[in-house]
Amino acid sequence: MSTNIHTTSIIIANNRMVGDIYGKDSNALDKLGLTADIVASSFGKLAAKQDPAAGLKQEDLARALLLMVTNNIGQVAYLNAKLHGTQSIYFVGNFLRHNNISQQRLSYAINYWSRGKMEALFLEHEGYFGALGAFLLHQGISSDKDGNVAQSKTEMNKHVGKKARKRALSF
Repeated sequence: MSTNIHTTSIIIANNRMVGDIYGKDSNALDKLGLTADIVASSFGKLAAKQDPAAGLKQEDLARALLLMVTNNIGQVAYLNAKLHGTQSIYFVGNFLRHNNISQQRLSYAINYWSRGKMEALFLEHEGYFGALGAFLLHQGISSDKDGNVAQSKTEMNKHVGKKARKRALSF
């Protein structure tokens, strides 16, 4: 048995699924717009066990934790994209460098939650873009909803100050 199949079955066996709560063929699933195979609680079944770690390998737990964290990042990213009206979600940062598991899970999560209307994108030099974004924010440079770059707050204040002086002199 391959490690991925074994690990996946361990993860599924220890997660509490929506079907575990509402039943596999419940009318509630239709009303909620959910399927029985959606994770309701990562590690949810472990909480009821006398010895939750019994029979689990450290690598299985590590993978399950990675998937749980990545699923949560994907859902939060989807909700923020929905809030800001964007269809493309760019993921950056060294966490994703050579991390195919998280990239695949983020793509799946964005596709699932958006019902295929949004796209997860990953940049080639992802580690540098986080630093670039931090630098631009520190400089007060941002963009509007359409992606147009706005001036820094200092430059805007200088510009507004000049306009105000001109108006004051014209009276």
